[in-house]
Amino acid sequence: MKQTKIGTTDFLNSFGLSAISKKILLDIIGHGLSSVADIAARLNMPKSTIYDSISPLLVKSLINEYNDGGGKKFGISETDQLSRAHAIHIEELQKAQASLLSFIQNQKSTDDVARPRIKFYMGTLGIKQAFRDISWSKNIAEAYLMWPVKDMIDIDEEFFRWHGTQRLKHGVIINAIEKHSDRALQVKKHQWLVNDFKTNLVRIRYLPKNVDWKMSYWIYGNKCLFASGGREKIAFTVHSKEFCQLMKLMWQSMWEQALP
Repeated sequence: MKQTKIGTTDFLNSFGLSAISKKILLDIIGHGLSSVADIAARLNMPKSTIYDSISPLLVKSLINEYNDGGGKKFGISETDQLSRAHAIHIEELQKAQASLLSFIQNQKSTDDVARPRIKFYMGTLGIKQAFRDISWSKNIAEAYLMWPVKDMIDIDEEFFRWHGTQRLKHGVIINAIEKHSDRALQVKKHQWLVNDFKTNLVRIRYLPKNVDWKMSYWIYGNKCLFASGGREKIAFTVHSKEFCQLMKLMWQSMWEQALP
């Protein structure tokens, strides 16, 4: 037991956390998804202290904020998100990161891993972070989109160009339902948006002229990402196999009504 505690302290020190933040992280690892009230009760600390010390864990992407219908809760980030978040410091953090992932895998409960999750993002920066958190994979061949293109790329066209072309490394196919007005974007200036399956791995269909919407959604594997290209500027991801199955049925119905 003493040896495990020393090893835990060693790898947590690499993340530059305060003593209280370390205690909160270890508490969440041990107990799974938890509210601030739950953590405060277990650590015998004021809720205000927990709120202050939980922020660095969110900033460093060590934990995520979720809402499973019972209010705001905090849980450990998925292993792929942890890897991406610290890639820029991978040489100095590689050993600490491996220790953290191993510790999490051994400690967190099966129910916490299996439970469907919802994560919320706010503002333009939050929307872009939501897209970064949807990582392309060679194990998932296609993505299915309701995609108001002009509204979304007005947020940051260079970012969405970068994000959209990253999938080419893994050969991921995009199937997109777009507005009739987005046909005007099929020009050389926006080559990365062109409906070209052979080169861009993109299939596009368009809804009639009178159909308008601002909220986009992406279905990718067992995750569905929603993002507002309108005034609201919010995004959220739902990690649920059953939810994605339902959204795919709805997407398929729209796809059959849309025109090339």
